[in-house]
Order: sequence, then structure tokens, then C-alpha cells
Amino acid sequence: MFIAFSKKCVIMNTRCILLMLLMVLFYPACGEELTNESFFDNPSPDEMKPALDSIGKTIIQVLNEVREENRLSADALASTGISGDEAAKALSLKLENITYSHSSLVISPENTVTAAAPKQYAHLIGTDLSYQNETRFATDQQSPVVSNIFYLEEGFYGISISYPVFSGDKYLGYTDVTIRPEEFLRPVISPFTEQTGYEVFILQTDGMTVYETNEVEIGKNVLTDPIYDTPEMRNVSRAVIDNPEGTIEYSFWNRFWNKQTERQAIWDTLALDNQEWRIGVVRDINGSADESGIAHEQSGDVNASIAGLTAFVEDATVFAKATGREVACDEFNNLSGPFVKEELYIFGYAIDGTTLALPFQQGILGKKRMDLTDINGLSIFSGIMGAAKRGGDYLYYVYPNPNNDYQYQLKLVFVKPVDDDWFIGSGIYLPWIEAELDSEEISDLVDRVKQAKSHAEEVGKEQGLNDFNDLNQTFANGGEYIFAYDYNGTTLALPFQPVLIGTNRMEYTDLYGAHIIHQEIDAAKQGGGFVYVVYYNPDTGDNELKLCYVLPAGDDWLIGSGIYIGTNF
Repeated sequence: MFIAFSKKCVIMNTRCILLMLLMVLFYPACGEELTNESFFDNPSPDEMKPALDSIGKTIIQVLNEVREENRLSADALASTGISGDEAAKALSLKLENITYSHSSLVISPENTVTAAAPKQYAHLIGTDLSYQNETRFATDQQSPVVSNIFYLEEGFYGISISYPVFSGDKYLGYTDVTIRPEEFLRPVISPFTEQTGYEVFILQTDGMTVYETNEVEIGKNVLTDPIYDTPEMRNVSRAVIDNPEGTIEYSFWNRFWNKQTERQAIWDTLALDNQEWRIGVVRDINGSADESGIAHEQSGDVNASIAGLTAFVEDATVFAKATGREVACDEFNNLSGPFVKEELYIFGYAIDGTTLALPFQQGILGKKRMDLTDINGLSIFSGIMGAAKRGGDYLYYVYPNPNNDYQYQLKLVFVKPVDDDWFIGSGIYLPWIEAELDSEEISDLVDRVKQAKSHAEEVGKEQGLNDFNDLNQTFANGGEYIFAYDYNGTTLALPFQPVLIGTNRMEYTDLYGAHIIHQEIDAAKQGGGFVYVVYYNPDTGDNELKLCYVLPAGDDWLIGSGIYIGTNF
């Protein structure tokens, strides 16, 4: 099979695509229902192939949607010109319609930026990008292009999906959408992996990993990176790169990086304009489905557990400072040592993301995890590093629990710096809280915040904040309300707690001690992101777990909203 873009773009709502994907997976053409058990009962490559075809077609559909939005903005730019306020509005409108897009530029035939969105990237206007191979290639092609992964001027590794702008026969330049593949593809691939138990990889034909269920592997080159430096894995990597489709069995770490296992992969090729990606699905040959849907009751005194967690990390910090990094990490990684106590264990990281201590996932030791995210999209490493830089703090994320068959569960973590070069932490799991959210809900949240940001840009900051605080406006829609803070912690918008508007909440902590305003500001300064908080729900009057998404609204303030998960603390 060779999947390619059709000449006629078909625009489909991403949510409908996900529904179609699951229908294809569970109701094959033969009409026989495919049960969960059949996915894990030693499936053959023939049984894995329909799953591979389905996820490949879904990814193409989502990328086609981006391509169409690029085309529409290119048509608009042909009328407005490739610079100025109208050009910037055309780019902003495009970004509103593409969930998990980061930015959009217009590049002239001389490889110079002439327009940029969001406004935070306006400083790039006038920048000469001719030093970037990917920019020169898109200019030379004068046709739709999907770039390789590269370090963008926006400040992250990502992919540029571009479309040419023509006025009649005259080439004016091109416009693009930049994405982080792991963020953009996660809402599409995660439901697939949850339903099938398979993992997914996407490789460039030069060996660079565009996407991997095991996040440690994203951005690695399978042909050169030390993580694959065994004769068997080099042969596996070469086989995938050299052949447009195939099946292979091999030994490698499982998805939790806690043991080596026998694996099977089947792959094919996606053709995206100029780009070819190898896409594959992987299973553990002797694996079984993860247990799911298990109800958990709240047990014990959470506050007492937090006190024990805090003392545990404080003691480990003293030990690390006294013995030095090497000795301390050897002890932290010792499963029989004093720093592994049932669910409590010490993890440690260098500030460059290198994993120093992770006793239940020792296959990750020495690997960098700067791009580590949880199942809902929260940037874990950014969060724990921010907590360390503040001298110690609490935060939440969803992570596999080694004492419960590596099920994904909400975890409250306490992090402390050892010195300027590395930090440690530990956490307690809160399994009675169902923290895994539907990808459609998360996409709606991201879109809601992007629309609020666009509104503030359109009407101005003062009027925008007035609208966010007005209970008669759509922005104050119960638990979906919009909030805003400046980067000093001053409350700018909080419609259901108006008495707090104008007050500084930088040092506010939630029920379990997390400095949530600090975390939201950190996420906004990095271009936007997710934060978990326990906070008042105006719809119920209770404190509930909430997944927030924030975006920078200007140079010195942020806009956000959230999803209440419904657990009463």
C-alpha cells in the first residue's frame, strides 16, 4: 500500500476522523467484530495490517486538513499581500482552525519573513531564513511541502507544512504552519494505541524519528543514535528505512522501559507531497492488554501521605548532597535500597533532561527526556524542572504506576534541586481520580483558549478582559470560563471570583500545595501548555481536579481555561 494525498482535498472534522478510525478498527470489511481480546491473542501480521492502514489513513486526513487551511490562507494572501496587518489576520485565522498548531509565517522569494502569527512571533518579521535548508527547499519547490524535523526560529524542533502563494503566475512566497509532531499527532494516535494496545512509530527516510509512542525515542535517529547501538537493532532500523513496507521481529525495551521483550513490527509508507514517512505499528509478541477501567477507592489520609512524601524527598536531597551524584543515583536506582518504598521511589534528572535515577524504568537511564509529556499533553519535564528552579514545589501529572501493572494514574509529585546541575523528586499516586481525558475534550479546550486570545487581539486587552469577566458574555460559560493573569501573578480575569481581580496570586497554592500560578506562567512563557490544578468549580461549588491550558496573550500576560474532571476533594 502507498498512501498519497488526493488531488482533491477532503476536509474532515478531526473528531469525526477519530470516530471513523475506531469504527474501521472494530468493524472490518468482513463484518466480523474485532474484540479487544483478539488484538492481544498473538495477532499475525495479516491481523495487524488493517490497524496500520487505518491509522495511516487517519494521519493523512488530519494533514490534509492542515494543507487545506494553508491553501485558504494562501488564497487570502494573494489578495491582501504578504505583509501587513491583513496578512497577519489571515495567518491568525488559519491558526484558530488548526488545533495544536504553534505558529505561521509568510516567507518571501528571498527567504525573508514578511508576516507572522501569533503576535509573539512578530519580531521574526524581516529575518533572513536562507540559512535553513528547509526554507530554501520550500522556496525552490514553489509547491506544497512537508519539511523534515528541524530547529525552527520559533524556538523548538518541529515540522513546517507550507503552501505557495501566487498572484496570477507571479510567485509571492509561501505560507506555513509549524507543528510539534508529538503534540499534533498525539490526539490522533493515542485513542488508537489505547484501543489496540499497539505502539506507533513514524520515521523519516533518513532515520529521524518523527513520532514514537515511547517518547524517549522522538527526535532520535534510528541509524546513528546509541539507543539502537546493537547489531540486531541496526539491522531492524536499516530494514525499515530501506524497504517501503515489511514485517520484522526483534528484541527491544517494552513501552515502559522496564524490561527487554520480543517484539513484532509491521510498517508501510505514507507519501505527503514531497515527504515520505515510514509508519509502523508494534506489539509485544507475548504481551497482553493493559487492564483498564478498574475502579479505585480513595484510601488513607492524603495529607499524611503528602507529609511522608515531602520528608522522603527532603531526606534523599540531604543524602545526595552528602554523597555526590554518582553514589546517590546508584542508591536511588537500587530496587532493594532505602529509597524505594512501595509506590515511593526517587527519580532524578540533570537540567539538560538526562535521566539519572528511575529505578522501575532503568532502560531510560542516560536518556534525555526534555520532550516527556503525559497522556493528556502536559509537559512533564518542563513542569518538574520549573518546580526545581523554584527551590522545590508540588505538581501533578499522569504517569505509569509500577505497583499497579504500569497503569496510567494521576500522580502528585514533590521536586527538589540538589544543586544547579540536577534535581530529584518522588510522588504519590491518586488512583481514585480518573485523570485521563477524551482527546475531543482537550481539543475543545485548546480551541477555546485560542479563540479567547484572538478576541483579545482583535478588541484590545482592556476590552477583552472586560468581556472575559462579564458573566453575561459567552466567555464566562460556567466551568469553561476564561481566566487571565499577568506575569507578575496579578489576576486580570476570573469571572466567578471577582473579588480576586487585581490581587496578586503568585504565591497561591492549591489544596495540595501546588503553586499553580507559577506553573501557568511558566507554561505560557514557553509558548503555551497544560497545567493540572485542584480548584473551585463554579458549576458544583466543589474543589475538583482541573486540566488547564494557557497561552501567552502578549509580552506580559496569559489567557487560559480548563476542564473540570469532576472529582470532589
